[in-house]
Amino acid sequence: MTLTIEFLTALGQAFAALALYGDDHPMRQHAVGRLLTTLHRRLEGGASLRISFIDTEVIVDNRPLSELRGWEWTTRLSAAGIQRLEIGTQPVPTAADLGAMLGEMRARFAAQPDECRPWSRGGIRFGPLVVATGGTVNRVVVNSVVDALEFTRLSDEVAAIGYVHDEVTAGHQLPMAEVEAIVHGLALTIHREQDVVLPLLDLRTFDEYTTTHSCNVSMLSIGLSEALGLSDSDARAIGTAALLHDIGKVRIPQEVLTKPGKLTAEERLLIESHPVEGARILSERGLGNGLAATVAYEHHIWYNGKGGYPYFRFPRTVHFASRIVHVCDIYDALCSTRPYREAWSSAKALGLIESIAGTELDPGIAAAFAKLVRGATELRHVIADAA
Repeated sequence: MTLTIEFLTALGQAFAALALYGDDHPMRQHAVGRLLTTLHRRLEGGASLRISFIDTEVIVDNRPLSELRGWEWTTRLSAAGIQRLEIGTQPVPTAADLGAMLGEMRARFAAQPDECRPWSRGGIRFGPLVVATGGTVNRVVVNSVVDALEFTRLSDEVAAIGYVHDEVTAGHQLPMAEVEAIVHGLALTIHREQDVVLPLLDLRTFDEYTTTHSCNVSMLSIGLSEALGLSDSDARAIGTAALLHDIGKVRIPQEVLTKPGKLTAEERLLIESHPVEGARILSERGLGNGLAATVAYEHHIWYNGKGGYPYFRFPRTVHFASRIVHVCDIYDALCSTRPYREAWSSAKALGLIESIAGTELDPGIAAAFAKLVRGATELRHVIADAA
């Protein structure tokens, strides 16, 4: 990946040189020459170069290039409709080809957005992300690039919720600014064009369950809230509550949470204490966390209050947000691999949800959830270690 970074760095330097110096200035010629050299070094192995520019992200093939996140030229290229750059080895581009490419790109920087169109010469092709191939849209390219971007963002959210849990475990105040930023990022991942996408996370190790599960339940809850007709602000509020629904588990020993065998009665009581502990953690932070505290307390209670835990001495209907999170919580728990069982398929998990609708789960919410999942594209991904 180093050679690709060198090429992109040289590309940025070439843009700067062309803007600062005249056509015959040595610095301009030097910048273009360096760009050609780095490109030829990158192409020596015979592998074509495929780069996408989306907002502040640079994606090479299907891998986001974290080293260049926020690179100043990414946003300019993307805004100019140069969202995809492909350079092949047959033929290998010449200095004249690169010069023409730079000239056209610079012209695009000053052009109107509706003037975006594909451009090609000497093995170089660039244009909007929806690259036309033989007159048809190459949707595989679009989807693979967006999938890579979504999951890179998700890896950041998982790391952030891990930080939130660590802060609470250490006895520090719950960092709600970070929580709100996480929810904002998660909300962005579930929409693509006119489709609903559920980019959910799979576990790499069992001790990651609480963080990945929290992110998944938050995304599912946001999607379900919107499917039920709630406003964006209400959906985000429920997404925040969902992200924190298991915060009480930071008070439970890790060996109990990840135990592969049957729990003892004492261990079961510890597990079942997490809703109360979660409500206590959120309530201690003061005003403004009432919904999250309510959901943390109620998310294992049946929708009519007649079962689950903590036990209601006088049954009552639980909060609407708690009913939403309860369905999403069950679905992701069933679809995740646990120390004591393999993950269920989506169809099997939905079958169970529909079988307990009307008893444990709100029937209307359960039906809406099943419709959402069956009508969406679900993607499962394991967050990789940071390079």
